[in-house]
This record gives sequence, C-alpha cells and structure tokens, in this order.
Amino acid sequence: MLYQLIAFVFLSSNLIQAHPTRSKCEDIQIPITISSPRFNITTSIENDWDAVALTFNLSRRDSVPLPISGALSDPVTSTYTIGATLCGGGSSLLVLTHGIIESKKYWSPDLENSSAYNFISAALNAGYSVLSYDRIGVGTSSPVDSHHDAQFQVETQVLNALTTHARHATNATKTALIGHSYGAYLSAASANLTSVDAVVLSGFSGSFANFAPFVAGASWRVAKLQDPERWGHLDAGYLVSADVFAETYVYFAAPYFEQRVAEWSYAVSGEPFAVGELPSLLATYDNFDNVTAPVLIVQGQFDVSACGGDCVGLLGEARKLFGRARLVETVEDLPAGHNLNLHKVAPKAFQMIFDFLAAQGV
Repeated sequence: MLYQLIAFVFLSSNLIQAHPTRSKCEDIQIPITISSPRFNITTSIENDWDAVALTFNLSRRDSVPLPISGALSDPVTSTYTIGATLCGGGSSLLVLTHGIIESKKYWSPDLENSSAYNFISAALNAGYSVLSYDRIGVGTSSPVDSHHDAQFQVETQVLNALTTHARHATNATKTALIGHSYGAYLSAASANLTSVDAVVLSGFSGSFANFAPFVAGASWRVAKLQDPERWGHLDAGYLVSADVFAETYVYFAAPYFEQRVAEWSYAVSGEPFAVGELPSLLATYDNFDNVTAPVLIVQGQFDVSACGGDCVGLLGEARKLFGRARLVETVEDLPAGHNLNLHKVAPKAFQMIFDFLAAQGV
C-alpha cells in the first residue's frame, strides 16, 4: 500500500514540557517535521468557475480520472507548526482530527449554550486527556500550499507525529484516535501505520459511492474570493461552501439540529479545505488491514457524504476494511446528519463512544 512507502517522522526538539496534572486546556503551537512522498496535483484553481469545473469532474457518473499526473515523488521533508489544544490529566489520551470545511472548534463549540455539543468537555468529565488540532493549512496551523503540502499521506504523517508528541506531553498509557469525516480516514490511516489502543470514526462509511451528492451539494467556492478579509492570505486552491444553506445540506439533517448551530458552524467553525486533499485521499485509499486496535464506527443515519442520506444497512462493508481489527462495532441509526457532534443527539453519541472505549480498557 501507499501507506508503507518510505515515510518517516521527526519531532522537533522544541516541544512543550509534559504536564501530567493538567486539568484545564492549553492552546499550544507544535513544530512538526515530516518526510513524505507527494502527488503532482494538476487541477488549476484561479476562480469560482474553476471550482465549479472541479465539482463537475469529481461528481460525474463516468468517473473522470483524478487530477493527478505521474507517480508519487521521492519523500519531501517539510516542517509545519500545528495549532493545537491540549487538555486534561488522564492516563488515557484521545487525539481528535476534524474533517474538511471544519476546524478543531468542531470538538469544542464556543457559541452560547453549547455544552451539549462539546465533546472535549464530555471527555474531560469522563477522565480523559485530549489533544485536538487544526490540520495543516487550517485555522491556527501553518498555511501551506494547497496542491503540494495539503495531501492525505502528508497529513497522515503529521497525525502520527502529533500522537507521539501528545503521548509524551501527557504521559499517556493508552491512546485512542478519534476522527470525523476526512479526519476519520486520517485516523484510520494513522492507526494502519502506528500502534494505538482504539479507533473511533464518524462521518465514515468506508465507501465513496455517495461522494457525488456531497461534492455537488457543497457548491465549492474559492475561499479568498468568498471572504477576502478572513482568507485572503490563502492561495486560490482553498475552497469553502457557497453559503450556509449549501453547507447545511451536506452536514446537517432536519429536524435533528438547531439552526443557530448550523449558522455558527458555517460562520465561525468552518475553514477552507485544500484542493490537494480529496484527490490524494482517493488515490491512496485501499483498506486498513494493519489496524489491530478495536474500531467503533458511529454514524448519523442521514449522512449525505458517507451514505447518500441513509446509513442503515451500509456499514457492514466498512467492517471488511479492518480485517485484522480485534473488534469492529457499528452504530448506523443515530438521528443526525454528517456532523454528528452538532446534532441534538450528540450527548448520546458521546456516551456511546466513552462506553466503547471503557470496554476496551481505554
């Protein structure tokens, strides 16, 4: 598999000191150096017309070839600064990876009266240490080239390095990777390469059969043109949803959410994604046969991108992707759309996750 290509990770010596008794959250900057092969992404994005053309090509029934030219390059070494939040003092560590058109705020919403949607607070109350982070190019992490740097296999190596860092920083004895959407694929890929104690995935079915409704429904626009004040520093290969209603279509399911939460998600938590991310994911995706840790897949039933709007009966195929996992459990019928944490059922979903982890000794 691509994941076994030569790729190695260096952690900078300039890491923060461990805080084994940390009970509050601390925003930190973590320098990470990784070495990973790169794809040559051929899509050229300059304006919204180009974004629409990419949308069309990625959602066509006849499967236009991916916008990638040639084979992977030799490993390229890069250093990034990752904006992260480290919380808690528990001996079991949860490493959280968000999806596309999102930021680490997905795990800890900062809007008023949002405690029910706050996964990090729930995890701290359950006794865990937690690391959440903004993926490269997003939020408080390093801006990077949307074609060359923001690629799936690069971000997998970043996650590997962050997990190693967080283990040392918290003196953790157990580690679980928890990923949502694109972050679920990153978490599974990381667990395919490194040893962890559990994996929890949401916004994930293991299939791209229903990819087209997500791509078309999101109505991608060039971020720097959509909001120059907020994203004018990014190159034109960073894309966002056209408006709150397009994003609601792909990420929420009525009547199971509050409109104010969807508005916050779009206006505050939402961040652009890079044009190199989805093609590199599609080009590398195979299976996760090296994952031996127990896996939980927990789904909103009405997830558009993972299941085409109805997950019931679809997650059986996802089990086959984890052929060596000690256990694979699935939940497919929670009343929610793609952004499970931001629906009214979130507290129930959180408890399911903590119950699963406890049963695995994490």
